[in-house]
Amino acid sequence: MLPNLEEAAQKLHERSRILREILRNATGETAAPGYWMRCATADATRTPLLEELDRQIHAELDNFSEAVRFEIEKRGPWSPGIPLAKDKVWLWGGPTPEWGGSMQPDTLVSNARYFDIENGVYVYGATSEEMIKRHADMKQLLCMVSSTCRAPGQQPETDAECAEKLSLLSLKYPNIRGGMMDDMTNGSVTISKEKVEQIRTISANLKKHNPALELYGVIYQHELAEKDFTEIVPCLDGVNLWFWNQEKLLDLEKSVDHCRYHFPKKKILLGLFIHDYGTADTGTLPELLLYELKGARALLAKGKIDGLVILGDREVLKWPEQAALVRGFLEAQQ
Repeated sequence: MLPNLEEAAQKLHERSRILREILRNATGETAAPGYWMRCATADATRTPLLEELDRQIHAELDNFSEAVRFEIEKRGPWSPGIPLAKDKVWLWGGPTPEWGGSMQPDTLVSNARYFDIENGVYVYGATSEEMIKRHADMKQLLCMVSSTCRAPGQQPETDAECAEKLSLLSLKYPNIRGGMMDDMTNGSVTISKEKVEQIRTISANLKKHNPALELYGVIYQHELAEKDFTEIVPCLDGVNLWFWNQEKLLDLEKSVDHCRYHFPKKKILLGLFIHDYGTADTGTLPELLLYELKGARALLAKGKIDGLVILGDREVLKWPEQAALVRGFLEAQQ
């Protein structure tokens, strides 16, 4: 008898939670076996991560995988869509000591070469001319303009000041296309007046010296059924939609439509997690990575999304199998 997807996901999540509790490990601090040896030769700035979880979670992961494959077969194939052209694909990353991140200042640039991606969402590090200059050869650049999830000590200024600084830098570095607010409304039940004012101010300051710049905010699929985004919609040019629990990708098109309902006439960049944070805290199933990549092609052809953002630079060493799958897909589908 085939396992029920909801039950399989719940058992997988509970097994992951128990293991991380026993081993005292935070969410996002896990990696495939051999991670530390890979870091020793490739990037000594990284800190050790929990490799044991991936070794001990296979029974639950196998059941979950079987349920996912069954659900994918039920849905049938995506329409062929159109290639994810280079101007539509972005790599998310930047220097951070968290989640297995690299402290190399050019980590985004170097790992973009691995994926052969030309556009970057530069996050975590400082918004400074020194750092922007390191990314000057990227074709398009979105940069972090808020303190949420910023690496420690990397944003000494306020969010408003950071946004205006980026606006000024964009006059010298024309590859800067806009700003990104990470976890823009995540972690709150409602969107407060203070949050609305914060986003409004960031938007105004970002465009102060360069009105062509665009402001994007990270939105999670589970937020779409919980919140009223009406007051912040006028402040945004687009959103970056992510799926915290990997099995929710099976409702990809429905979720994108739901996002479009909340953010009419705004750009939607679809986010792809190589690391599944919500369900297993391990590498995303290859089947679901392929499902999202093929879905992105189909949704791009339908005009439902405007691009794909891949997270990202730190996952090449954390989850080499999954990272290689994404790279291979992008290469083969051109």
